[in-house]
Amino acid sequence: MKFYHLVMGCFLVFIVCGAPLHAMDCDGDRHFNPKSVFHVVTHPVQVLHFHNYTTHQIEQMRNVKFHNNLVHSPGVTLAEHEFKMDYQIGGLEHPNGDGFCVWVDSVDVSFSYSQMNVYVSSQYPEGSCPYQVILNHENQHVSIDQRVLAKYRTRIEWALKKSRSIPTKAHPLSVVSMNNGKAIIAAKLNQIVDPILQAYKNEIARENGKLDTPANYRRTQALCNNW
Repeated sequence: MKFYHLVMGCFLVFIVCGAPLHAMDCDGDRHFNPKSVFHVVTHPVQVLHFHNYTTHQIEQMRNVKFHNNLVHSPGVTLAEHEFKMDYQIGGLEHPNGDGFCVWVDSVDVSFSYSQMNVYVSSQYPEGSCPYQVILNHENQHVSIDQRVLAKYRTRIEWALKKSRSIPTKAHPLSVVSMNNGKAIIAAKLNQIVDPILQAYKNEIARENGKLDTPANYRRTQALCNNW
């Protein structure tokens, strides 16, 4: 009887090779807590502020990022999120050599911002009314980005821990080969996290879009008379 221990990163593999054997072929450890294998963290990001770019340069950055060249923008917030998922797989060969019992030993997820840059046009001196109004507006975007990511980080952790489809030592999965087990586990993990990541992207766009409307821009500009 051979024991296998694999360490791998999740590269969004969706191909499942072969069919699993019957689950009854693998006995689980009923005392094992399956929730203990999942770890989801968010690393803090330093928000950087820049005041050395012209309005034209900021609009160019905005257009490249958001593909919108119709908005006059003396400020922009550029945030880049990073999602990483690494996992370790354990395996045990069937006594008769006709397959393997596999399980996840650990799943480590990092869902964080790798960049959070705020740009305010150099056209407006620091401390001026327009500068402060622009900065306040961009800080609202920062708050939205941080709040929404925290919300979906919690959803990812909750979804992984409540899932019964991920094999652990409590409920191993019987497969025809270790590669077969790797592919099945990768697919199961992706089926859980991919819809949540898409929902995060949709909400980020929707919530930030509520700030960047013509009506809100008019209200913002009305706060100062020296634009």
